[in-house]
Amino acid sequence: MKKFILLACALLLTGCSVKQPATTNLNLEIMGQSNMIYSGEAATIRGEDTRRDSAVAVYKIKDDPAAKITNISAPHVMLTEQLANGFREQGLIFSNGSDVRILFKLNELLVTITKPKMLYLAEAKSQVSLQVVKGSSSVTKKYDRQATQESARRPDINKIEGLLNNQLSDIINQILKDEDIRAAINAR
Repeated sequence: MKKFILLACALLLTGCSVKQPATTNLNLEIMGQSNMIYSGEAATIRGEDTRRDSAVAVYKIKDDPAAKITNISAPHVMLTEQLANGFREQGLIFSNGSDVRILFKLNELLVTITKPKMLYLAEAKSQVSLQVVKGSSSVTKKYDRQATQESARRPDINKIEGLLNNQLSDIINQILKDEDIRAAINAR
């Protein structure tokens, strides 16, 4: 009987624990670029991750130790590639010898999941900056996104990825449509 009670207690305790995902897999949806904005213009592009921590999500639930989740690939590399692909569709050529330099910086990318009361709260923040340098002139733009979601259940990894994917896709699409960025690249 004692063995049965011990086994039941052990099963109850292990059954209540929540298994945290180890990584996310961000996958952006970038709109097709139908307009040829850059004809014969060339540039170089480089991405940097200026965040203090590589985590893209952190669970901070009550007294539990914070559980950090990273992305499968480096987010700044993926974002730079997506941005470069969008620019290519617009007619921009990438060449190391170009006098147009595009610097993409990932400054913030994090979903923080807490449970302040009865509901779980997921707060997502994304911030990137883009600098275009051509000769002696330069343009720097910042793009910020924030979102919050409440839920009765602990947000799963798909919800977290969805929050970040939406924010990052929106930022990349906005950069590709930004008239100031286009003017800086096309400046004569």
